[in-house]
Amino acid sequence: MPVWLDRNVYQQNLLGRRNSPDGSGGNATDLPGLKEMTLKAIDILTARHSEEGFFLMSEAASIDKQMHTLDYDRALADLLELDDTVKASIAKLTQLGNLKETLVLVTADHGHGFDVAGSVDTEYLNAQETDREKRGAIGTYAESGLSQYVIAGSPNDTSNLEDGEDGAFPANWDPRYTLFSAVGANPDHRENYQVHKTGPRLPAINTSVEEDNYIVNYKDAVTGFLLNGSLPVSNAQGVHSLQDVPVFAQGPCQEMFGGVYNNIDIFFNMAACLGLGRSR
Repeated sequence: MPVWLDRNVYQQNLLGRRNSPDGSGGNATDLPGLKEMTLKAIDILTARHSEEGFFLMSEAASIDKQMHTLDYDRALADLLELDDTVKASIAKLTQLGNLKETLVLVTADHGHGFDVAGSVDTEYLNAQETDREKRGAIGTYAESGLSQYVIAGSPNDTSNLEDGEDGAFPANWDPRYTLFSAVGANPDHRENYQVHKTGPRLPAINTSVEEDNYIVNYKDAVTGFLLNGSLPVSNAQGVHSLQDVPVFAQGPCQEMFGGVYNNIDIFFNMAACLGLGRSR
């Protein structure tokens, strides 16, 4: 399913798609998002199981998919969509009068070793000729400053967007000053730290007769510079990492989800909260 950024900002990437809603191979510009599907699921489950209660898992799966291809803008947009979905779901449960008896959990099953270490002046980067000169566009510590990802409707927003549904997302996805960010392990690729307007990234390609022999895809970031990867050349994408991930909990048994523990303990704590656990 297309990600939030293409469904809402760069819709030209969804024209003539095979996964169009009516299956005709036409435009895929009328697709529901995570929030719409989650709220609809809550309505249906409430109508069918208001007495017994229900379990619902709503997954923002494309955050992971976009991180694999180093497409940080699309990953960020889907992360913000998840955040917006959680907010809307809590409001829906409050409206239905079920929030106090509902355990809400938000977490991830892994990380990518992703972090932000500064900012990038993309205008300066694009104007330079050599890779070494382009790297001078990166600012860290006191040279970093702020990015220009400003939420629509905020005091610093200079766009003409109204504060509404777009208020959960940046008003401008292609600012001059962006984030200097990266994952912990990646293939050889080029980087310009700018949004890819024509569709999801393809950082490495296989142009050899040999299988699984990936090289830099120059077209992926023409104005960028080369970054040597840390993975075997058989890897076309980034990989998962061992970093800890947060677990946010609200509702009955929320106290069971504090501290540091193994990921499978989330399942056992949920079972215990629902009275499904059994003694040894």
